[in-house]
Amino acid sequence: MLITRLYIDYFGKFTGREFILKPGINIIHGENEAGKSTLHTFIRGMLFGIERLRGRGAATKDDVYTRYLPWDYPGAYGGQMDIRVKDKEYRLKRSFHANDKYFTVTELATGRELKLKEGHISELIPGLTESAYRNTVSIEQLRAETDAELASHVRNYIANLSIAKHREVNVAKAIEYLKEQKKALESVPYARQLGELAAAIEKCEENEKKIDHLTASLKELEEKEKSLKEQLNRPKSPESQREEELIAQLPAIIEKYKLYRDLSRQYSQAAAQADELERSLARLRQHIKEMENRQKAYKEGLKKKGIIYAAAGIAAAVLGAVLMKSAAAGAVILIAAAIAVTALYALSGRKNAEYKEEALKAGMTLENGEKQYDELVGRKKELEDRCDELNDAIMTYMQEFTEEDELTPEAVERLKETAAERKRASESMKAELNEKLRRYSFQIGTISHELKLLENNETELIRNKEQYEYIMRRKRENDIELEAINLAICTIQELAAEIHDSFGLQLNKAVSDIIDTVTNHKYNDLKVDEKLNIKLIWKNRDIVLDRLSAGTIDQVYFALRMAVCDMLLGDEPMPLILDDSFALYDDSRVKAVLTEIAKRGQVLLFTCQTREKEFLDELKIQYNHIEL
Repeated sequence: MLITRLYIDYFGKFTGREFILKPGINIIHGENEAGKSTLHTFIRGMLFGIERLRGRGAATKDDVYTRYLPWDYPGAYGGQMDIRVKDKEYRLKRSFHANDKYFTVTELATGRELKLKEGHISELIPGLTESAYRNTVSIEQLRAETDAELASHVRNYIANLSIAKHREVNVAKAIEYLKEQKKALESVPYARQLGELAAAIEKCEENEKKIDHLTASLKELEEKEKSLKEQLNRPKSPESQREEELIAQLPAIIEKYKLYRDLSRQYSQAAAQADELERSLARLRQHIKEMENRQKAYKEGLKKKGIIYAAAGIAAAVLGAVLMKSAAAGAVILIAAAIAVTALYALSGRKNAEYKEEALKAGMTLENGEKQYDELVGRKKELEDRCDELNDAIMTYMQEFTEEDELTPEAVERLKETAAERKRASESMKAELNEKLRRYSFQIGTISHELKLLENNETELIRNKEQYEYIMRRKRENDIELEAINLAICTIQELAAEIHDSFGLQLNKAVSDIIDTVTNHKYNDLKVDEKLNIKLIWKNRDIVLDRLSAGTIDQVYFALRMAVCDMLLGDEPMPLILDDSFALYDDSRVKAVLTEIAKRGQVLLFTCQTREKEFLDELKIQYNHIEL
């Protein structure tokens, strides 16, 4: 694979920047903070993507996503990379932004977009994983805190590759891991889990029996409830309907009875008043008759007295004239006599007028009394008819309940009691039915609630049984895995002495050839003994890696990377990316390495120095220079 072009939209300090790369060595020069690591990270990101860290890893030095995220235009976080693979050119286009992440691969000649099933570059370039990339072709300056630590790292790296052909597998840690796995498997409380599940299954099975019983009870209660509702909602018989209607009429009958009693009382009062008025009228008639008789007698007596008084007057006048012998005197006497007679008649007239007035008053009183009497008799008749009507209605109603012959207060009380008793009986029966219905409904609700609580029992039973089978299966697998782990530990330990008969010999040969070149033929033989110790053979002497200088150890590490890269990615040579990787090298070592890497298809050499450029010029090795 060759990288031919890089275009950065927004990434770290770069914005809209394009880089053209060529086969062979590309020196990318820049001072510190010029962007070498940024460009190196961009290449890695274009190949494998950049994940945003969460939790404790966010916003730390390991959070590459946040470190290079452009704050002004976060949506433009990404770029393009053109590559050549087996004579075909492709354009990788990627957006790193977490909210708009995408990755496309387009064949430039046809414009056809490749559909990568998993979205990984390894589908286009087999064997190219981020782990292989990071540990082979992408080389940074080693973190050599001490020579001993670096030597241990390199020794362990070779041991892992010798057995697994991959840096990520650590043999020493593998045995430790297997022992930890064995301990973890032995610590799994399968017996306790199976016991708890067995108890849970037993409880669920008991609940299933309970569910069957409750379901049967619920069905029976629902049938009873249905029958009772039908009984309550069933149309009433004509007799029951008639009786309810009669009972409902009782208050109106009682009101009629009250009216009957009131009208009877009014009738009695009217009858008494009529009798009394009749007697009074009889007395008045007798009185009027007596008055008429007295007046008649008075008139006859008055007539007799008038003749006598007139004669007496005349006699007196004559006598006076004789005695007085004077006409005037006689006239006076005559006048006086006339006056007396007149006065007597006047007095008699007044008496007669009084008799007439009294008779008139008595007659008027009689007339009014007779009129009142007629009205009382009419009222009495009306009351009698109304009372008879009410009596008939009440007695007709009463006959529906009791065998009474007469409307009496006692009969009415017996009517009330009988009607109330029948009403109570009807209401009691209805209340009893409603109480049964309420009780059935309550029991149905209770059972339904219990069934609701147990509705997941079957699912739980199935889940517990499945879990029980799963745990049993896991236990069997666990036992098998324990046997396998024990066998694996023994096998790995036995294979430790046989490394040279497998991949170790091939690796030793490849690394030895590279070490020979980069050390100017000072070291040309590298060995790994059965204890996985790295040794360099120099002048027929074994030199333990720990005793070498940091620069030499760095060269061993570099040689290992090159050898492993050729073995893992030999079908598709990858660009070698070196980021200030020669800081510990002296000039001769740098020249040797430059001579070696010049043989490779493409090298991206990031550096803040100028000596690599000077040495390439001195060695007459062509290169492409890019200044950041």
